[in-house]
Amino acid sequence: MMSMIMTTRWIILILALLLALPLAGQDRSRGLPGPEFGRRPRDRMPDGRSRTLMILKKDAEKSREDMAKVLELAAELRDEVEQNEFHTVDLGSVRKAEEIIKLVKRVKSRLSKAQ
Repeated sequence: MMSMIMTTRWIILILALLLALPLAGQDRSRGLPGPEFGRRPRDRMPDGRSRTLMILKKDAEKSREDMAKVLELAAELRDEVEQNEFHTVDLGSVRKAEEIIKLVKRVKSRLSKAQ
């Protein structure tokens, strides 16, 4: 008798989960499809230029600026390490290295997005 009750509870639990799964996958922030459902997003700016091309140009310009900053910081870091007589570096050098890593990751993400 006890095993039959447990089996029934498991069946009810599994059915409830199966019924709830399709509801869990829905994105509630978007709601029901509106009039734009099925349409492609606008790929042109109001003045006729390609939206994708403009985004790529802006990303390329930002990447150039970031890489110029990386080269500047790397030269400063190299000079600090060469001038150091001890086998340690100060906290400012570590922060410069972290800034270089952050900028390079940002450029890498832009480049991978462009492909």
